[in-house]
Order: sequence, then structure tokens, then C-alpha cells
Amino acid sequence: MRRRGTALLAVGALALTSAARADVYLLTGGDRITGRTLSRGKAFSVQTPFGRLSIPRDKVARILHDDGIEEILVAPPSPTPPTPEPPPVELALAVTGKVFWHAWEPPKSAPLYATLRLEVSLDGRPVASYTDAQADPGEIPGAVVNTFSFLPGEVVAAAGGGARVLPPETRPGRSLLRIQLPPDQVGRHWLRLAYQTDAGGDPEPAWRDVTETAAWIELRPGTLTLSVAQDPGRTEFSGLGSRRMRNLDTFRLELRPE
Repeated sequence: MRRRGTALLAVGALALTSAARADVYLLTGGDRITGRTLSRGKAFSVQTPFGRLSIPRDKVARILHDDGIEEILVAPPSPTPPTPEPPPVELALAVTGKVFWHAWEPPKSAPLYATLRLEVSLDGRPVASYTDAQADPGEIPGAVVNTFSFLPGEVVAAAGGGARVLPPETRPGRSLLRIQLPPDQVGRHWLRLAYQTDAGGDPEPAWRDVTETAAWIELRPGTLTLSVAQDPGRTEFSGLGSRRMRNLDTFRLELRPE
């Protein structure tokens, strides 16, 4: 009985020694195998509690040895660096000068749409619009008048052509219109601005140009700031005695470098 007990103790001690000397194999697929390394070459021969295994070398990512040393066979992939954001392309229009306004005769039967819009387009494609649909009563007796405003609550800004329109920044004598454009808009473009009136109304407005300005511009990464100078122009008269007004649409726009 004593000899048998001694044998059992010896087997137990051997099992504890084998478990203490076990290596941990971390495979490339995410599995892990624990066992004692018997040999190594193109494959690792490992004695596990379930028997002897042969593990191909190219399937082993790391080995955690029983002495605490970590052996790396397959280096982890380097993290992919984030793709840098392309620099923004922004068109900023600083509107200065006189305020644009338009007057209509009161309608007798057909509805009147006292709506004004400033449309900004590149190469004939609208990228931004600013619409003021609020008439300003009392400006001219017997007429319907709309004085264009960029103030919040009075203007509605809309974007087109993949652009993003920021709310206008207003201060006395100056309104800044910022239009963020896609990166592929870098290059030379035909910029056009036009104040328009609506002859159709909802749901099918019919916009007609009242006054416009246009120029070639060169967009680059960053912000291109242009000054939009507004001027009511010079009123011209015809006739000697009656002095009748002619060329009513005298309001002028001019694009200038900021």
C-alpha cells in the first residue's frame, strides 16, 4: 500500500511539473493551445493533456513560454494610418454697399409674389441661394416693396451641387456669405451672382434676373474671399420737360478681390 501511494504521489508530481512547464501557443486564427514543447522545426511538436499535436509553424502567431518569454513569429499588422481629410474649399462673399430692393405695383387680380432671391452659381450650376419672401410695407406709398435682408429669420439659405451653405454672418454695412464646396471644385470657374424676382410662386417658382455680375475665379484649398459691392447706380431720364425715368433697373453688382 505504501509503494502504491508513493507511485501515485510521483505521478501527481510529474503532472504538476508538466503543467508548470507548459507553453501557450497563440495561433493566427485566434485559437490557443497549451502544452509542453517537444521539438520545433517546420512544425512544433507539442505534448498536450489530450495527446501530442503537430502545429505548422506558419499557423503560430506567438508563443508564451513557461519562463515568461514571449516569442513572436508573426508580427501583428501595422495599423492603417487614417486617411487625411482633404483641405476645405470655401468661397466667401462679403456683401457691402447699398441694400438691394425691388418694388411692384399692387396686383389687381393675379397674386403677387414679393419674393427676392440671390443666386450664386459656378459654371452655370447653382451652388447657393438666399431667399427673402417678406415684403416691407410702408416703404413706398402705393407699392409693394421688398428690401432684401440677410438677417436670420428673414432669409432662407439653400445649397446645391454638393455645396454646404453656412448661415450668413451679418453686421452693419456688411454680410458674409460662406459656401463650402467639395474638394474636386479646386480650379478655374465662372462665378455668377444674380438677384432675382419670382413670377410664379409656389409650387413652381419662375425666377427672373433683375441684376447680375460674373467673373472668372480660381478656387484653391482654403478660403477665397471676394467683395460684392452693391450700388444703386445712376438714374437716367429722357425728355426735356416731362423728365420721364428710363433704364429702371439701375442696381449694380461688382465682384472685387477682398
